[in-house]
Amino acid sequence: MQLSFVVSAVAMAILSGVSVRAETHTIRFENKCGKGTPQLIQNGKVLSSGEDFVSNGPFTAGIAYLQTGECLFNGEECTLLEMTLVNPVAPGSVSSTDISLITPHAFNVAASFSYFNGCDRQGTTCNSADCTTAFHKFDDNQVQVQCDSSDVDVLITFCGDATQSTAFASGSSKLSSDVFSRTSAAASTKSAVSHATSSTKVATTAVSPVANVATSASASAVTSSASASSTLKCRAGARHRRRSTEQPEVAARASYDAHRRHHARNVAAVGRAASH
Repeated sequence: MQLSFVVSAVAMAILSGVSVRAETHTIRFENKCGKGTPQLIQNGKVLSSGEDFVSNGPFTAGIAYLQTGECLFNGEECTLLEMTLVNPVAPGSVSSTDISLITPHAFNVAASFSYFNGCDRQGTTCNSADCTTAFHKFDDNQVQVQCDSSDVDVLITFCGDATQSTAFASGSSKLSSDVFSRTSAAASTKSAVSHATSSTKVATTAVSPVANVATSASASAVTSSASASSTLKCRAGARHRRRSTEQPEVAARASYDAHRRHHARNVAAVGRAASH
C-alpha cells in the first residue's frame, strides 16, 4: 500500500513537470544583396517582408523571393524558394525546401537556405541561372532538401550562403501566424469604419439645404440628363476597373495554386522514395 502511494506520487510529480509544446516553425530572412525586399507568401497573403515569421503549426506550400522590382506577386521572373515545414508525425511526413527556376521563374539574385534548430546547416545555394541545385524542370526532385526534425526552422539568405551564416542566433522582430491574422482583421475593421465615416460625410453633404430653390424646369432637365450620363460613365468605369483588378488576381491565384500542387507532388514523391 505504501509502495503504491510512493509510485503514484512520483508519477504525478513527473507528469506535472512535463509541458505540452505546440508545433512551431520560424522562417528567417537574411538579405546581403544591398537591395530588394524579401517576400514570404502563403495562400495569396504576404506574411513577411523581411521579419521573422513564426508559424504556430505546420507551414505548408509557402513561397519566398527577393522583390527587386521585376518580380510578380508569386515570384514570377525571379528566383523562387518553396517550403513546407511539418513535424514528422507520420511516415513520409517531413519538412522540404527547394529553389525553383522553372518558367515563369527566372534567376534574379543568388539565393540559399539552411535549416536550423534541427538538421542544422543542411541546405543549398543557387548562384547562377544554370545552377544544378534548383528546379529547372518538374521532375528535378533531387534538388529538394528534407528534414525530419520536429519544430525545425529555416533561414533564407539572398546573395550569401545560408549554410555558413551566423544569422541563426540573431532573430529580427517576429510575426506569428496568430498575430498576422489578428492584424489583418483589425486592418479590415479599421478600413470598414473609415469607409462608413466617409459615406456619412458624403450623405451629410448631400442633404445640405439648397440655397436657390427657384431653378427653372429647363435647367433641372439639363442637370438630370448630365447627372444620368455621369452615373452611367461612373458605372462603366467601375466595371472596367473591377475587371482590370480581378484578372491579375485570378492569374496570381492560379499561379500560386500551381506552385502549391507542384510542391505537394514533389514532397509526396520524395517521401514515398524515402519510405521504400
